[in-house]
Amino acid sequence: MKQEKLVAVLIAGCLILGGIALVVRGSQDRQAPVIKVKKADLTYQEGKGYGELLKGVSAEDNRDGDLTDEVFVDRVVQIKDGKAIVYYGVMDKAKNVGTAKRTVNYVEDGNAHPKTEDTAAENTEQSQDASVAQNEPAKADANNDLTPIGEAPVIALTTDQVTIAAGTEFDLMSVVKGVADGSDDADSLSTRISVDGQYDVNTPGSYLLHYYVIDADGNTSEVKTLTLNVQ
Repeated sequence: MKQEKLVAVLIAGCLILGGIALVVRGSQDRQAPVIKVKKADLTYQEGKGYGELLKGVSAEDNRDGDLTDEVFVDRVVQIKDGKAIVYYGVMDKAKNVGTAKRTVNYVEDGNAHPKTEDTAAENTEQSQDASVAQNEPAKADANNDLTPIGEAPVIALTTDQVTIAAGTEFDLMSVVKGVADGSDDADSLSTRISVDGQYDVNTPGSYLLHYYVIDADGNTSEVKTLTLNVQ
């Protein structure tokens, strides 16, 4: 009889714990924000800013509301002469990422500015140097401060833009200046660095890579963005 009561108590305990787990899981935000892209005849010129590409783009999240100001251009990939696909992204407070894309007109930098003998020679030199550009020290951004603010860790990059030649390998960690936290040491914290964003070193285009770090307590740093230009 006592054994039957014990079994009943254990079963009841498991049911209660299961119910609590379901409640906790249900309260977590797992739904990604939605990006809406209106039809528009847009043109992107290689090497220029992305401001024009954000026209007609909005984002909404089920919990965070309007995230239009948080939408970013992840990358621009040329698909054929005169056309390219623009990939958009947005992240809510729970780190859920929403994506979208659209096709735009694409103008290569060479078409916009015809090459002369001088510029051709300059571009050749840049192409030769591009393979080592990612390893060259760059001027630190004024925002690249490694002083933790509150409980959140910080991450700093050596630069906000890198240009490489198509087919060149790129080390994601080569641009990380450092990480810091009030409790975790730099060595352990560096193993928790995350990079969001897709890129293809074999396909010319501009790609946005988003760096952040999460400490052992689950605190997340501000996101630092790197533009990777593949030429």
